[in-house]
Amino acid sequence: LVPLPEGTSYNCYLIKDEESTILIDTVDQDRVEELLENLKAAEVDTIDVIVCNHAEQDHSGAIPSLMTIYPQAKVVTSKKGKSMLEEMYSLDEDRVIVVNDGEELTFESVHLKFIYTPWVHWPETMVTYYRGGHLLFSCDFLGAHIATSELYASAVENIIDPAKRYYAEIMMPYRNFIVKHLEKIAPLSISKIAPSHGPVYD
Repeated sequence: LVPLPEGTSYNCYLIKDEESTILIDTVDQDRVEELLENLKAAEVDTIDVIVCNHAEQDHSGAIPSLMTIYPQAKVVTSKKGKSMLEEMYSLDEDRVIVVNDGEELTFESVHLKFIYTPWVHWPETMVTYYRGGHLLFSCDFLGAHIATSELYASAVENIIDPAKRYYAEIMMPYRNFIVKHLEKIAPLSISKIAPSHGPVYD
């Protein structure tokens, strides 16, 4: 339905220290094996928390597999996200943590803040702010459709065009919500924005 002349990417992010391992979003079910290979390469033996910012299957599809492989992992999501995940997958309700808008949780040494951003572009969406790294994990919000091996947008020639195309095709119908959500994240001290499609904005 949406032409992708420059391809796209499915991004998820790992926060790993000596005390905790947190995965921010996952990938489509069709890409589970690639995700597992990447986790193995990163020497991930355990996952404590899977943050689900957005229940759409290209970001949540791997959750059932990961919860089987990592039986101690818990999913953190919004209230609406929980109900949508339960509709799509058979999840153990005891392993799902619901966070409210603006709620902050600390997992050992990792401090995360969760901010609801509904209708960007589903009703359950949220973003996650990692205070320790001044990182905003924005999922579909602020993304770009481009396949690149460059980690940072500053290294991608003409990143503006795929970012504008992404916004026009997916986000523009929700532009009134986006203005309000930009106001919500404005007070945060952000050094990097890590979306689920396209490179990281540094």
